[in-house]
Amino acid sequence: MGSAPAQLIRRLQDARKRLAATKIDDPALAICVEGLVRLEEVLARPLRVVILGEYNSGKTSVADLLIGNGLLPTSVVSNTKLPVLITYAETPALHGVDTRGGLVRIDSRGDNAPIDASYQALQVALPLQRLQGFEILDTPSMVKPDAFVRDADIVIWCTVATRAWTESERATWSALPKRFRRNGILVVTHKNALNGPDEVVHVTERLRELTQGLFRDVVLVDAEDGGGAASRRDDEDDGLSNRLKRRGADIGERRAQKAEKIVRRLARLAFHEFARRDVRPAAAPLLASWEAGAARLLDDLRQNKKTAPIVIEDLLAGFAVFAEQLRPGVVTGDAVSGASATSRALTSPMGWPQRHGAAVGLIAMLVSDLTGILRMLAAPSASVSPAGRAERQTARAILLSLADLDGAFDALGRLMDSATAGSRSVLH
Repeated sequence: MGSAPAQLIRRLQDARKRLAATKIDDPALAICVEGLVRLEEVLARPLRVVILGEYNSGKTSVADLLIGNGLLPTSVVSNTKLPVLITYAETPALHGVDTRGGLVRIDSRGDNAPIDASYQALQVALPLQRLQGFEILDTPSMVKPDAFVRDADIVIWCTVATRAWTESERATWSALPKRFRRNGILVVTHKNALNGPDEVVHVTERLRELTQGLFRDVVLVDAEDGGGAASRRDDEDDGLSNRLKRRGADIGERRAQKAEKIVRRLARLAFHEFARRDVRPAAAPLLASWEAGAARLLDDLRQNKKTAPIVIEDLLAGFAVFAEQLRPGVVTGDAVSGASATSRALTSPMGWPQRHGAAVGLIAMLVSDLTGILRMLAAPSASVSPAGRAERQTARAILLSLADLDGAFDALGRLMDSATAGSRSVLH
């Protein structure tokens, strides 16, 4: 697993455990915790490499090459009619997958256990470090490839060097979803059958030209089919392995970036809804006045009576006034959020939405953010114990850190090219 997903998982785990430790019975926190658990699972899922190709194209040997020659059980290599999923485990194990998707342990003393024909697939678990970030699916040739690629992150297509990239191969690959081309690798097997380095260069250049736009990489290897171990050469194994590592690192980075956006959205929504009723009675009229004024500004924006920058300036100016009334000194004193000093949004590129509806949505989210902060300043009610107040403050601080509202407001300032929001208020 790459550093970005691993670091994000640790941060999410820490936030989730701290939220759960508050023991606050609030639906917004429960939904947030559940969402963090699911994101952790997605980030921790190993990348799936699916190996496809026509009959006798060397798929199983390429799988053997990737995990280490001769490490696949003999019973697996001799049963290439079944799809084989190769995963990591601390203890080696061979399972059959039954018709209901259940795993049936296959015991093998001599590495030649008979394979029940009723199995839908085989699953091989091996204690190999390289499998901690990847799982490999070796597929049978007689089944349509689209039956296996749904959960694929990287797809390898195997073709034989002496008859590489036939019209049937092109037709089959082109029928797969185009998204697989970004991380697709064309692996050309039986490289040793070519007549020397000059022909290797010629075949490589020809295949790169013929498959331009269809694959990310073209790699030639000496993997030979036929049920035995692949002919291993360190430079070829490292070439294919390094390409997988680079693709895996890129995918991990993109996965972490998407997860970051989801986390910020999830935490924002939880912050907006958290302890909605936990407001001092005396503060309720002020919050109602703020919400009414903000709604008027949004209506002005929708009806094109005011531009988006002017509406934002009015919102921030009004927010400062109401925040100061709810908790004197908060605007000129300490920051209200307590989010991390280093913002993840500070480096995020920003630009005004091109569509008017998108601009309205962005500013409506800003209104929700500001309203959530004002609710925080208006809490807690007198009925809440000191311990309860402390737990709520902790929960809000965690949500604010995950939502990265400091970064969002900093980015908003860059967007408006203004260091201040102005001194007037139209929200009264």
